[in-house]
Amino acid sequence: LKQEIAKLDKTDKKNAKLYVPYIMTGALMTLIYYIISFLTGSEIIKNIKGGRTLCTMFPLASYVIIIFSVIFLFYTNSFLIRRRYKEFGLYNILGMNKKNLSFIIIWENIFVGLISLAAGLGLGILLSKGAELVAVNVLNAEVNYKYSIDFGAVAVTARTYGLIYLLLLA
Repeated sequence: LKQEIAKLDKTDKKNAKLYVPYIMTGALMTLIYYIISFLTGSEIIKNIKGGRTLCTMFPLASYVIIIFSVIFLFYTNSFLIRRRYKEFGLYNILGMNKKNLSFIIIWENIFVGLISLAAGLGLGILLSKGAELVAVNVLNAEVNYKYSIDFGAVAVTARTYGLIYLLLLA
């Protein structure tokens, strides 16, 4: 039994090496989606010459980000599950049934989703003004350094990626 527990401890360290890139990927996708949503609703960009055209292009970019997020997160999730088959078999040998294993997987996905969403939104909120300043600079307009948070973009991002992580659970 001590050997089996030692094996589980080693698999936890291996899983951390697998889940950290997965969490970072989810956070990066969330960050990009939030910034695009933020720029779509930015009044500063809308009031610049050529800004309205740019703001009509951003929703198309957000759809592309959603498609890539769904494909990439589903692929990465299935890769992680395949890499853990031996671990699940070991849990089964130690007396866990499929209900207990699914309970573990559900909670892991919930935590990974929440961590990715929180990290992505946090970094997105921090970097959104920088993206807005870059867009204003590209359009050769007057720079406005007033910092704001678009709570509508936060809600849309949280809803979108919450739905994606719920689909991963299914």
